[in-house]
Amino acid sequence: MGYFKEMQGATPTLARRYGFKLMANVASVPVYLIMEAILPRALGPAMYGNYSFATNLFQQLSGFLDMGTSTCFYNALSRRQSEGGLIAFYLRVAGLVGLISLVAALVMLWPPAGGVLMPNVPLWLAPLAALWAFLTWWGRVLRSMNDAIGVTVQSEMVRTVVSLLAVALLAGLFFADWLNIGTLFLQQYLMLAATAIGYWIVTRRGLAERDTLLSLALGRKERRAYTREFFDYSHPLFVQALLSFLLLTAERWLLQWFDGSTEQGFFALSQKVSMACFLFVSAMTPLVMRELSIAWGKRDTEAMGRLMTRFAPLLYVVAAYFSCFTLAEGPALVDIFGGAEFAAAILPVQIMALYPLHQAYGQLAGSVFHATGRTRVLRNMAGLECVYGLAAAWFLLAPAEYFGLGMGAVGLAVKTVFVQFLTVNAYLWLASRFIPLDFWRNLAHQLWSVALLLGLAFACRYLTVALGLGGATSLMRFLCSGVLYTIVCAVLCLALPQMLGMGRQEVRELYRRFAVSRRG
Repeated sequence: MGYFKEMQGATPTLARRYGFKLMANVASVPVYLIMEAILPRALGPAMYGNYSFATNLFQQLSGFLDMGTSTCFYNALSRRQSEGGLIAFYLRVAGLVGLISLVAALVMLWPPAGGVLMPNVPLWLAPLAALWAFLTWWGRVLRSMNDAIGVTVQSEMVRTVVSLLAVALLAGLFFADWLNIGTLFLQQYLMLAATAIGYWIVTRRGLAERDTLLSLALGRKERRAYTREFFDYSHPLFVQALLSFLLLTAERWLLQWFDGSTEQGFFALSQKVSMACFLFVSAMTPLVMRELSIAWGKRDTEAMGRLMTRFAPLLYVVAAYFSCFTLAEGPALVDIFGGAEFAAAILPVQIMALYPLHQAYGQLAGSVFHATGRTRVLRNMAGLECVYGLAAAWFLLAPAEYFGLGMGAVGLAVKTVFVQFLTVNAYLWLASRFIPLDFWRNLAHQLWSVALLLGLAFACRYLTVALGLGGATSLMRFLCSGVLYTIVCAVLCLALPQMLGMGRQEVRELYRRFAVSRRG
């Protein structure tokens, strides 16, 4: 009760922004699924693996060059929304990221360098992937900028419209038999550029409503002040960013080196399916991160603890709802997305289905350290993760003669899920040391809630097969299983609100407020 009374003033705004983000994500789910069902079929496992490896390499490079500056920018702009100089300064940072990415791509065209860093991948993919990665990163920055200044609704409308147009273009290329790696990149550039332009227009209008003057010019004193602010925040993250870059690129490089492009394609498909599970949760995490940043600006650790306690279990269960169903229905999803050529990707897809479970926890726990400026903790954890992450990757991917198990895409999926589970829970434990957060309660919730949902998902799958609604990969049976699973999960959450991290009193309060709003 106390939580709802205290948060009543802030919740409607947060709920409205989340509602629009959620609706945009709901609209983007079929778009994303259509796109990911088209690409593997059009490119085939090997070329799909090449595309995934090249774009992942430069995406990790953009993340390294970011070095936490985009998070610093988001937190600073959330607190000082009328400070146009922040945006002008970060435009210069973005220009530097783009320039270094371009130079790296040109180096890759040199066979001695490209042949080692992109083994058995056409080197001409490097500049195409570099531009794609930069535009993707810049789009995320602009989207978070709009969240920071409170124009989430308009921003999500732009994303929805552009996504619908983009998937229509992609489907047109596919059915006209014009879709290949070249036309795919062209379609992606058009989509990313249109999204960035739309976001920027929303930003300008949002700043104008706040009477904020946005000028690209910066005086020497302002430039030095911003440089010092960003350096103080981000320089401890240099080691973290470097280690994360090395870990995430090395594990994909090992898979490419030992097993080739086809296994890379199987892992890429499993990764894309897992990302689809996270779309609903990703709508909420930036908004909660913003509230955490604002709470820390007021030095209100109690509010930070309440936000984590309230939203972390909820987001975890939303992710688990999709992840558990994906794991149970892995064969059907692989048949829908990739077809017969990707049959060997079933087990990687089922394992990677568990990956989104801790993405929400990881982002929220990490945002606690970002918001409070405890970036040295992130650096130290990244160093530790690099050690056990690379050791696990080598053991699972290397062939027997190099003291490994040679598990290919399955091995990388196991490593990814297991390492994330360890790392995220370490972050949660460390966060519980300085904000009021019950770590052991959260850990227990992670385990029993997933066990329940997995049991329901497999029960629905076996029941629909037993009822003769179709085979294991039948689309009709898959849809019926999804409907049945959704109904049973809804009943379970109503009967057991602890699934959502809520008590019965909180459920009654929500119901009372909903009933009052309907009568009003």
